[in-house]
Amino acid sequence: MKIAGVNYSVGYKQPAFQAVNQKYLKKAQQLYERRGNITADWIESLTDDVVLFGDISKKDAIDTMNAVRKYVSKESMDAFESTFKFIKNA
Repeated sequence: MKIAGVNYSVGYKQPAFQAVNQKYLKKAQQLYERRGNITADWIESLTDDVVLFGDISKKDAIDTMNAVRKYVSKESMDAFESTFKFIKNA
């Protein structure tokens, strides 16, 4: 029996794993449905869970913020981006 080797040059790209926190994602979706935007409380709560309490890893928070980015209004984007950079550099 002949076993063929694996051809890695076919253009296979392994998908990046994202660890999105479901609690914060659902909360952002609910806020968006009710208000059309996420709130400062949502951002502050996520930041506290990462920086102060360590309940969420930095990688999980970054993936969650990337997933929630579509729920942020243009007016709130500056605050969102500054918090994103803060968590990334924490």
